[in-house]
Amino acid sequence: MEQAPAEPGQTEQAPAEQGQARVSLSSALAGSLLAVLAHPSWWVLALAGFLVRGGLLVLLLPLIPLPTTAGLANAVGPMLVGFVFGGPSPAFLLLFGAAVAALTLWLVLGGALGVATDLALIRRAAADEELGEGEPPTRGGTWRALLVRWLAHLPTTAILLWGAARLVDAAYAELISPGDAGLPVPIRVLLRVPLVVGLLLATWLAGEAIGGLAVRYMAAGSGSRAALAQALMAIARPSGLAVLVMTHAALAVALVVGGMATWAAAEHARIVLLDGAARPTQWIALGLLSAGWLGTLWLVALAAAWRSAAWTWEVRRRTTAATASAT
Repeated sequence: MEQAPAEPGQTEQAPAEQGQARVSLSSALAGSLLAVLAHPSWWVLALAGFLVRGGLLVLLLPLIPLPTTAGLANAVGPMLVGFVFGGPSPAFLLLFGAAVAALTLWLVLGGALGVATDLALIRRAAADEELGEGEPPTRGGTWRALLVRWLAHLPTTAILLWGAARLVDAAYAELISPGDAGLPVPIRVLLRVPLVVGLLLATWLAGEAIGGLAVRYMAAGSGSRAALAQALMAIARPSGLAVLVMTHAALAVALVVGGMATWAAAEHARIVLLDGAARPTQWIALGLLSAGWLGTLWLVALAAAWRSAAWTWEVRRRTTAATASAT
């Protein structure tokens, strides 16, 4: 039986577009993971973007001994006392000003470098043959994309400003009345303000997801406001939530497992070095520490690259399906 000709004004879908419109979420996630495994250069770009956005501090945490309550009390206690009782000292103002300046510099330079790696990954992932045919996302400059990411984090900024005083109060309360000595001081401080921590974590995760999606929609041709609106709608869909949960869970597992292994190796190396063990034992301990930290870097690079590729594939799936339905 012959197929009826297309009516005037109608266009036939290309086979590649039909295949893309029917790609399931599980196939997209699996395909993006296989694409990441086949392109080691994506690992380097994803890891660089993660590090310049503050990931370096996270990866260094297992190597840095956490301060004791007495040490913190001696270092910042006098400044916190003045702040809590309404009379901030010049030292507190100087420290606060330096922190704000450093944060601003990091937000601008680190954010710009992070967005540049984002755009490079988006274009490489979109050009991968597994994604099928489609117009490559070549639009969107670094500074415009950075502005979109900042706008996506406005709720995070609002929660941070709202919770800053509560965090300071919690730190002061912990210094004058320490909690469980078996927990590190920063953990004890955060446990005193669970609502602030929960809201910060939720808004940060949402801002990262919405910002990353908006950059991808913008690179595909949308304006800044339209890209943010599309990203917000995409993250509200079940498929968008699934990508968010699965890719961030993979990154969290890499950080937790690698961090614990690095921390254990660092503690062992510290004991070996302080006890003055034999030179071969010291070299073995340092080698295990280096291997653990480098292994963590590799796991984080894989997880971050998969997250980027999965978001790119999700945007391509949605834009292709919308184009196919419109035609």
